[in-house]
Amino acid sequence: MNKNWSTIEVLKHTRHDWLNKIQLIKGNISLNKMDRVKTIIEEIVIDAQNETHLTNLQIPTFAALIMTLNWEPHKYQLDYDVVGDIRNLSNYDTKLTEWCTQFFAILEDAVDEMGENHLSLTIDCSLEETRFFFDFSGILKDREYLTNWLTTLSQSDQFPQITEYKVHNKEVSITIHIA
Repeated sequence: MNKNWSTIEVLKHTRHDWLNKIQLIKGNISLNKMDRVKTIIEEIVIDAQNETHLTNLQIPTFAALIMTLNWEPHKYQLDYDVVGDIRNLSNYDTKLTEWCTQFFAILEDAVDEMGENHLSLTIDCSLEETRFFFDFSGILKDREYLTNWLTTLSQSDQFPQITEYKVHNKEVSITIHIA
């Protein structure tokens, strides 16, 4: 998860992603499904806006982790959304990246590879604070492992501080708060 992508690898994955999107558009045009074409284009615009917002937070290592996670096989898919005011989070880049790398690895070990697993990250920014909401839906094979990790971290003084978490059989939610 901490792969240092070469320029060629980044271009290769980006080109592959764009070709997939273009194929979807072409296929739906040939089926005369113009409403679906419009929806796909709207999704592309939203994805591009989220990438822009994420990179404007000035946390480049974290942004690279989030934007490239789905390029490698995992037991879950990640999507993300950035809402609110853009602010400079550069002081938190390393710690956020370390925490997320650890969380992604723990989640990878805890989920059932046969499940349809999905992790959604919402970054909610205001001028006073930023909150990171992680919402997982899918099948957990080792709920206790994940719960123990979250309990240990929430009781520590480590940054970033977990302000709230819930673990159920098919859902996990975690909130991290940055002042």
